[in-house]
Amino acid sequence: MQFICMTRNRRVTISINNDIDLNFRRLASSKMLFKTGWYSKAIEEAMLLWIEKEGK
Repeated sequence: MQFICMTRNRRVTISINNDIDLNFRRLASSKMLFKTGWYSKAIEEAMLLWIEKEGK
């Protein structure tokens, strides 16, 4: 499956379970090393993985 990379970003507001967010942030921050935009990049990667999995 091929994904098209868009140059514009969209700001979204979501509400998720606090425990899930905390666990995700712990894992993502250790992988992304707190580089600029790490949380957005981790969310984007998670969304792409979900799309890939559900799109099959």
